[in-house]
Parts: sequence; C-alpha cells; structure tokens
Amino acid sequence: MKNLQLNVILCIILLFSNIHAQNEAIIDLDNTHQLIRGFGACNILQWRPDMTRSEIETAFGTGDGQLGFTILRLRIQPDSDQWITNVSTAEKAYNMGVTIIAAPWNPPEEMLDPDSDSRRLSEDWYFDYVDHLNDFIYFMEDYDVPIYAVSVQNEPDYGDWTRWTAGEMLTFMRDCASEIDTRVMAPESFQFRRSYSDPILNDSAACANLDILGGHIYGGGTTPYPLAESKGKEIWMTEHYTDSQNSGNLWPMALDVGTDIHRVMNAGMSAYVWWYIVRYYGPISDGTMDSGNKGEITKRGYIMSQYARFIRPGFYRIECNSQPQSGVSMTAYKNESGSKIVIVAVNVSSLTKNQTLTIQNREVEAFTPYVTSETKNCKLENDIPASTGSFSVTLDGQSVTTFVSSGDVTAVEKVSSAPATFRLYQNYPNPFNPSTQIHFEIPEKSFVSLKVYNILGEEIAELAGKEYLAGMHSEIFDASHLTNGTYLYTLRTNDFISTRKLLVMR
Repeated sequence: MKNLQLNVILCIILLFSNIHAQNEAIIDLDNTHQLIRGFGACNILQWRPDMTRSEIETAFGTGDGQLGFTILRLRIQPDSDQWITNVSTAEKAYNMGVTIIAAPWNPPEEMLDPDSDSRRLSEDWYFDYVDHLNDFIYFMEDYDVPIYAVSVQNEPDYGDWTRWTAGEMLTFMRDCASEIDTRVMAPESFQFRRSYSDPILNDSAACANLDILGGHIYGGGTTPYPLAESKGKEIWMTEHYTDSQNSGNLWPMALDVGTDIHRVMNAGMSAYVWWYIVRYYGPISDGTMDSGNKGEITKRGYIMSQYARFIRPGFYRIECNSQPQSGVSMTAYKNESGSKIVIVAVNVSSLTKNQTLTIQNREVEAFTPYVTSETKNCKLENDIPASTGSFSVTLDGQSVTTFVSSGDVTAVEKVSSAPATFRLYQNYPNPFNPSTQIHFEIPEKSFVSLKVYNILGEEIAELAGKEYLAGMHSEIFDASHLTNGTYLYTLRTNDFISTRKLLVMR
C-alpha cells in the first residue's frame, strides 16, 4: 500500500514537472565538447558520374540554396591511370575551402594474396601499399589538391572489397603507417566496431601513427568513445546513408538525416560525411526517382544544410539538453572566440512544440532562425530577441530549425550569491549509458534527499541524504547494473519536491 501511494505521488509530481521541463533547454558555452571539422559527402568516380560545375557550387557554397559542405571524400582507385578523374571536382572544391579526404576500396591486383579465399592484401606487400597511397597523395598535390587524410581501407570488415582482420590492421598501423605522408585515418569499419579500433588505440606505436579514428554507422556506432577521446583522437563519421530506396524528397523520411547528424554530433564526433553527393536519395538530385531536376537540392540536402551552412570548421559543440522534450533533439555550437552561437533543434513530432532556450552566463542580442519542413527549405525567418539570455520559440511539426546568433555575445559575470529558488535540472546526458549527472540548486542550507525510483515507485538508489550549503550541486548516477528503461529521480527538502524522468539506453 505504501509503494502504491508513493507511485501515485510520483506520477502526479512527474506530470507537473514535465510541463515545466518541456520549456527548458539550457545551453552552456563554458562546457565545451568536440571540435567540429565539418560536414560533407562522397564523389566516387567510375561508380557515379563526376559533378558538374553547378553541382560543385551548390554543394560547397554557403549562400541561400546551397549546402555549405566542407568535406569531400574521394576513392583511391587501384589503377593509378584513373586518378586524374578525381582532379577536376577536387580542385574546385579545395579552392572553395573544402577539406579533401580519400579512401581505397582495393589495392592494385598484384598486391592481393593469391592464397586467400577472400580479397586480402598480402603482408609482403604492406610497404608497397604505403607507396601506392603516397603516390596518390603526391599525384593530387601536383594538381594543387592537398589530401588532408587518407584511410588505410574503406570498411575492412564488410563488403566485396578487400578485407582485413583486426590483427592485420593493427600490424599495418604499428609497423607501416608512419611512412604515409599525410594524416592517417583508420580503421573505418562498417559500424565503428571497437574490436578493430580498440587494439590500435591500446598499442602505443599504432596509436601514435593514428591521426583520425574514422568509421561508419551502418546499423550502429553512434555512441561516445571514451577510449578514443582519452587518447586525444578526433572521431570522424566518414560514410552513411539513412535510406537508398526512396527519393531524398520523400517526407517525412528525409527528416531522418537530421536525427542521424544529431546522434553523430552528440556522440562526440568531429565530422559527418554522407555517401553519394549526387544521387536521388542524396543531398543533390541526379534527376531520377522523383528527386527533382538533376542538380537540385533535395529535402534531405536542405536538412543537411541546416548544420553544414552554419556550423563551420573550427566550431565546438557545447553542452545542451540533447532531448529537452518528447520528440525534440537539440545540439549547440560556438565558434572559437565564443562570438557566434548556433543551435539546431530537430522536431520529429507531427505536432508543433513550444520550446524555451536559455543561454547560461551570456547576453545575446538576437537569434536568426532558419527552418526546413515539408513546406520550407532552409527558410530564413524573423529574428528572435534574446537579450535577457532566454527566448521562447514554436518549432514547426516535423522540422529542423537552426538558430544563429546575431549581434554581440556578451559574457555575464557570474554572481556568487545563492540561487533564488530550489531547482532540479534534467540529467545530462539523457538517454545515457552507463552514467549521468544530476544538477540541483538550493537557495539556503538544507537537508536534501535525492533518490532514483523505477516506474513502480520502488527505490533504486539514494544519491543524496545530507545537508548541503546554498548553491548549485551535482551527483553522478551510475546505472550500469540496471536494465534499459525509464526511471524517475526525486529531489526532496523540507520546502520543495520535484521529480523528473531519466532514460537508460544500452
């Protein structure tokens, strides 16, 4: 009976606390995450036609009706006679400030192991393979196209192309990769399989030769990678598509790419690279499958532009409620000096959502919104005043909205006085695995109880049960022993009680 009463009380509290929570998204410029290198796509020649000059302008320009891409991924063909086909588009893109990366699917035929049942690079040819990669780098440099990074192998764990075991990749990275004359990316597995990347990171010599931990997210991989971060490695997502059977204009399916990019950014990755840049299901139409006229931006492309046009190389992701309310995902960014703020909100719900955003410890004159929805294509809308540090907006149903700060961003001196009221914040990150942080504020010295319950009202953990001084406090909740699902956490003092939801997701 006691548990039943507690459960009823918790549900009532949760109902009212969620009404408040749905209007709260806190952006903290002082809590910085990964450096952003950019957004882009692949131009894979011989498999697809080369891009036209107009398509290049559309892809890499930053104006209205352009995508703002800053990364171009090329294929290193096994036949060096085909390398010249990469030059035209790569040269134009590089001259527009684009970063050029490249990956091989196969080595030259003579380097393959004749005794293997699958396509495998013979270990006797490893240093010749290094020469092959370097020859491509030098060839492109001769045409004034520096290659920022090369991958050792596209998807060594998948497909009909050359396969590598994790042990072979480790050996190459440890013994040979130092001879490659640009940044080295590896292992670029099908779904960031850590059985391939962990051995490289845990081997001191191989790790020293690794510049970028690259990978794809087909079927998985969009989770933070603490080991890579602890080794100081940038993490790049270098190939994905969310659908290849339908037009990039199909709505609301096209909206999936907004959620895709959100997950990649929220996982701490520095780059997002789509598959074919010109294709009916890609960002630019090839003129087939009802994707529009050839060279036109698709709905999927406009959604990608909501990130690429405004979050430029050199920006940093900053802390923000990743899911401030049901159906809404949000990430936030700043430039190096902190003078520009960009916030991207993805609303997958068919309903409009009222959302309040608060910029901690900053005064911002205004934010300029750009919206892509079923009826809008990165549409510029009216400025929203934000001089108080907080502003409220209505997010269109099934839309992506990018808020770009305009005018000065001014730091507000932090006042050391006690908070004016009691307050329990939404845990961050949420969803999480395995741990999350819960912040709360109290205006006076108080005894504080902070407990976690399951949905039946049964106590799972006690995080606090003591006196705290006035101010902001936080506790870590480790859910490594819990199953997936929704749990509740409740803050109680003599004069205050508040409950919120948290979500454990493996």
